Amino acid sequence: MSDKKADPGRAPPAGEARTGRHKNRPSIWVSTTYFAEGFPYSIVNTLAEVMFKEFGASLQAIGMTSLFHLPWNIKFLWGPLLDGFATRRGWLIGLEVPIALVLVLMALAAPLGASLTLISVLFVALAFLSATHDIAIDGYYLAALDKKEQSEYVGLRAFAYRMAMWAISAGALLILPTVGWAGVYFACAAVVGLLCVFHALVLPRAEVARRPLSALGTWLDARRLGFAALAFLAFLLLRALYSSAPVQEFITTLHARIPALAKVSTSAWIAIVLLLVLTLLLANLGRIRNALREKDSFYLSAFVDFLDQDRVGFILAFVVFFRAGESFVLKMRYAFLRDIGMTPEQFGLAAGTVGLWASIGATMVGGWLIAKRGLRPWIWPFVISQNVLNLLYMVLALWHDARARAGGGPVPEWALFGVVGTEAFGAGLGTAVFMVYLMRCCRPAYKAAHMAILTALMSLSFTFAGVLSGFLADALGFSVYFGFSFLASVPAMALIPFIPHLDEDFEAKR
Repeated sequence: MSDKKADPGRAPPAGEARTGRHKNRPSIWVSTTYFAEGFPYSIVNTLAEVMFKEFGASLQAIGMTSLFHLPWNIKFLWGPLLDGFATRRGWLIGLEVPIALVLVLMALAAPLGASLTLISVLFVALAFLSATHDIAIDGYYLAALDKKEQSEYVGLRAFAYRMAMWAISAGALLILPTVGWAGVYFACAAVVGLLCVFHALVLPRAEVARRPLSALGTWLDARRLGFAALAFLAFLLLRALYSSAPVQEFITTLHARIPALAKVSTSAWIAIVLLLVLTLLLANLGRIRNALREKDSFYLSAFVDFLDQDRVGFILAFVVFFRAGESFVLKMRYAFLRDIGMTPEQFGLAAGTVGLWASIGATMVGGWLIAKRGLRPWIWPFVISQNVLNLLYMVLALWHDARARAGGGPVPEWALFGVVGTEAFGAGLGTAVFMVYLMRCCRPAYKAAHMAILTALMSLSFTFAGVLSGFLADALGFSVYFGFSFLASVPAMALIPFIPHLDEDFEAKR
């Protein structure tokens, strides 16, 4: 029996199943698919907050927009379905159609701005579709490219994703005063529609479906549909309860008694709960793995296959802690730079040009070097670059304090731009290592599901850092705080000698 027959979801060797005029130019579809991944994500996570504010929503309602991010935190729950039915290519293209349709509905609903309930429902639908679209894109990338190519195109992925974020945070908000919200969403729908047509024409057919999509209807029996419906109703009920007058009054009283709680956002509480769940999972890993293995289900098999990896506990801990130090820096970077005299315009220029291109360039260079020599030779240099360069902000804080005591002027502009750019370059090298490592942790039969698990976990440290950063910076002062950010990166570095997959051959386990 051939390998393909044994594992229908497996990608053939590089180029074997690539069809169409662009079969030898993955850069074309890698850039468009990851632009398509970042585009709806940025709509949900940037435009929602702005739109609610412009429509006069209460602060409580604006805060609740953070719940729209929840599908990205729990997308691993339905990730196995994309491995089990149809192909990731089919899911990728198929999901772009309803994403465009939801954006059209948002354009039509925008003139009814008073109906924030309707707009909220559309944002929730867009978030679930977008999170599922992310799973399909990541799974397709792993299926269509060999290990060497996956490393090579890491930088291009990051570049395309950042361009999508820029298109929304700058482009969409720039045209808003001219075309209004309806015009913005119609334009966004047109972009997604064009991407859908382009992907249908260009994306190589890189895998064979395990089961036809029609079989999904059989799998989604009344019990599973009922459970999903109850979960959604519970979400709506919790949202309604949270917005009710008695609950808001209780929260206001609680915040008055414990002011620190007022700084913890809804999304942060979600992250705290997920982190606690992960801690319990790690504590009972063997028991959970044995219980799942007894179940004869392709859905649960995705989780069993992931948990059956060598030293999976180290993998999970490494993924959660990897961005901890960087997360603490990013959460307080602007507040610190603003305090020492950097203007918003200067920061925008530094972060949006010097920092952005330094990060993208480093990710591209890092991915190329890993593709040439493998992951192990570069993991320590790149991880140290990411984390040690955090200390530049500590040096900047100490320098500013010393100049202030001596009666000197503000820190020179070149130093501010230099620190932002240099730290961003180190972070880009770290991104290259991290993205390649996540791909190495995705087993052949369940690429989409495993990447969904890993990418959901990696956001936890960023959100958790957001909960603590303000308190710590206020208590410690910025110079000590940025020193602490380096200490927060130590657990991930300490785990490197124990994690698997560093020496994996490029063609292994495909």
